[in-house]
Amino acid sequence: MTDPAKSLLSRQTEPEMMALLRAMSVCHARAQRLDNLRMILSILLGVTGAVVALTGVSSTLVTAVGALWALANAVGLGVWSRGQLGRAAALQEMFDVRLFGLPWNALAAGGEVSAPEVSRLHRAYRGDETYLRDYYEVPLLPSPYDVLACQQQNLGWGARVRRRYAHMVLGGTAAWGLLGVVFGVTAELTVSQLLLQWYVPSLGALLLGLEIYRSQRDVAAERERALAVMQERIAATVERGADASSAELLTLARQVQDLIFRSRQGQARVPDWFFRRFHAADRQDFQVAMSALTRLLQDARLVTPGRTEGSLT
Repeated sequence: MTDPAKSLLSRQTEPEMMALLRAMSVCHARAQRLDNLRMILSILLGVTGAVVALTGVSSTLVTAVGALWALANAVGLGVWSRGQLGRAAALQEMFDVRLFGLPWNALAAGGEVSAPEVSRLHRAYRGDETYLRDYYEVPLLPSPYDVLACQQQNLGWGARVRRRYAHMVLGGTAAWGLLGVVFGVTAELTVSQLLLQWYVPSLGALLLGLEIYRSQRDVAAERERALAVMQERIAATVERGADASSAELLTLARQVQDLIFRSRQGQARVPDWFFRRFHAADRQDFQVAMSALTRLLQDARLVTPGRTEGSLT
C-alpha cells in the first residue's frame, strides 16, 4: 500500500508542480516590485516636501504632485497590483488543490490559469529555488491529516509573518507622521504650512502604509481565527476516533482552502528579505507545531510511532 503522505511530499517537487510555484512567484514578485516602487516614490515626494520647506522655496508644485500621486497610487496602480495578486493566488490555488487532491472550486476561484500562460510565467522565473523546493514541510501523516497539516502550516506561518510585517509598516508610518510634527515645531510652521509642505507631499506614503497595515492585519486575523477552528475540529475528530479519511475532514480541508485563497487575494506577500530574515526561527517553531499534531495522532493510534522520523526536512 502506498503512503499518501509520502506521495504528497514527493509530488510537490515534480516538474509540473514546480512550474506552478515558479509562475506564482513571478506574479508575486511583480506585485511586490510595484508596491516597492509606490512606497519609494511616495517617500521621495515626502522628503522633497521637507527639503522645500527647509529651503523656503515655493512648495506649490510639490504639493500638487504629492496630491496627484496619492490619487494615482490609490486608484490606478493599486488596481494593477491587485491584478497580479489575483493571478498569483490562482496559480498557488492550482498548486495546492492538485497537491492535496481537492476539487477546484470555480465559484470561489474562477477559472484556472491556462497551460500556455503558466509556461510563459514559469520560464520568466530567475530567482533562487531554495524556498520553492519542498514548499510544505510536514511529517509523514495519513490522508487527510497530511493535507490539514500543510494547511495549518500555511495558516499559522502566514499569519505570523503578515502580522509582524503589518506592525513594522505601521511603526514606520507613525514615525513619519510624528517626524512631521517635530519638523513643524522646529521650523515654526503654521498648521496650514505643515499640511501643505509635509503631509500633502507625504500623503501617498501615509495612505499606502495604512493600506498595507490594515490589509496584512486583517489577513493575519482571519488566518488565526481559521487556524483555531481547524485545530479544534481536528482534535474533536481524533477524540471521537473518526476515520482519518472521513468526509467531515475532507469538507473541512476544502473550506479552509477557500479561506486561504481569499486571503491571498487581499494583499501581496511580505517582501522576500523580510520573510527570510525570520525564516529559521519561524521554521523551528512550526516544526514544533507539526510534532504536536503527530503526537496527537500517535496517541489516537492513527500514526505508528517512528513512522515520521526524519520526515521534517
